[in-house]
Amino acid sequence: MNSDQQKQHDPDPVSSAPDHVQIQTITGCNACCIFCPNGKTRRNIPKGRRMDWDLYRSIVDQSIEMGIRRYSVYLMNEPMLDRQLPERIAYVTARKKPQYVKVTSHGGLLTEHVARGLLDSGLHKLKISVQSLNGDTYRQIMGLPLEKTLENIDRLLALKEQGGYKRPKLEIVMVDSVQTHGEIGRIRQYWQDRNIALYVEPVENRADQQNIRDTAVGAQKLKAFSWCRRLMEQLYILYDGRMVQCCADWEQRSVMGDLTRERLSDIWYGKHYSDYRRRFARGDVKGMICADCRKQAKK
Repeated sequence: MNSDQQKQHDPDPVSSAPDHVQIQTITGCNACCIFCPNGKTRRNIPKGRRMDWDLYRSIVDQSIEMGIRRYSVYLMNEPMLDRQLPERIAYVTARKKPQYVKVTSHGGLLTEHVARGLLDSGLHKLKISVQSLNGDTYRQIMGLPLEKTLENIDRLLALKEQGGYKRPKLEIVMVDSVQTHGEIGRIRQYWQDRNIALYVEPVENRADQQNIRDTAVGAQKLKAFSWCRRLMEQLYILYDGRMVQCCADWEQRSVMGDLTRERLSDIWYGKHYSDYRRRFARGDVKGMICADCRKQAKK
């Protein structure tokens, strides 16, 4: 029995502490990926809103108090729009007890200045979304120039080698869409030749985000989640301190609490959040965003 199956059989799997937190330090993204709800939500989400530093420090401090060791300094955004991203990361990695920090980006803003900052920040892993190695397909999917992204990646690797940095570990990620399914073998070989791992993720409907229904088409049929660790083990915090149920909650339908008024542990262990996790554990998802969430089944 794997860990997810074990949790499904746990009579009360909602009492443990989370192990991962995602923090949105800035809103918006300058890409327009066809599988992403960015810029397509019914809710008007302002761009360029930055998380206050006092709030950010408080979130990190409270997360560490709760024993959280994994930090993703991004959420529904392009994290490199935040000019202070390296300093945000360093605030976590400078702790005596080891924390693990990850960033996922499209890489289009990975300038030399940003690259040097990330190398010095102590970042553990950088995942870059490269959805195709065909320039036209890449632009169709992401709305960005492929050549610039590849140049940014090459420069980061060169700076890392020149400076003798051991991290961040670089990984490339893409989704298995109808547009790129036939390319995956060639793409994997391209990155393998550079000693970089490629991770192919399933397409998701982002809790049935209607505005990507026609464009986020998976190579395989989408199926309902049989289990999901997001609600059970991870925290998602927007730039203004509100905690949403899931990274798929682009419409902000399920706000669990507000960290400008409440403590992190009080929200996580509070009745509202606990009831949601308990309902999910027993399969009672009616009225929750989970009821409409689908992803492509992995082979």
